[in-house]
Amino acid sequence: MKLKEVAEIIRGAYLIEGKAKSKKKACKELTMVSLEPISFLDERKFLKIKCENEASANQLTKAGDVIVSLYHPMIACYVEKGQEGYVVPHYMAIVRKKSYVKLDSRFIVHFINSTRGRRLLSEKSREFDYVSPASLPLATLSNVEILSDVNRLIEQF
Repeated sequence: MKLKEVAEIIRGAYLIEGKAKSKKKACKELTMVSLEPISFLDERKFLKIKCENEASANQLTKAGDVIVSLYHPMIACYVEKGQEGYVVPHYMAIVRKKSYVKLDSRFIVHFINSTRGRRLLSEKSREFDYVSPASLPLATLSNVEILSDVNRLIEQF
């Protein structure tokens, strides 16, 4: 089963920082250092920016989302309750589980961060680029095979 079959993959927002006068346009944005290698978001490392354009509601974090950095080291993190409404930048993707899927989003985080998941993503990326990939295309992330036997095992508990 491919990741795109169980989740929607959304590219983050490309915000233009400026001298916005409206307080409404001030927002907190994730950064690469806010993604901790142990799969959580560190809110102390978010950027507070004033931007000229706004991110769509689809590009803001929601509880249960998985945030994946599209550049090395390609870390995946789980969004907890209370971490909603943060802007996801263009160099990250949101993996949002489809509502009808009975799968814990944390499984996706652990799969992407696992040795097997990273190897599969790396192999898929090489199909697009013949050298060691520095970035992860959304098509590669969408088409990575999630182990269906493991999904059935998790759904039993």
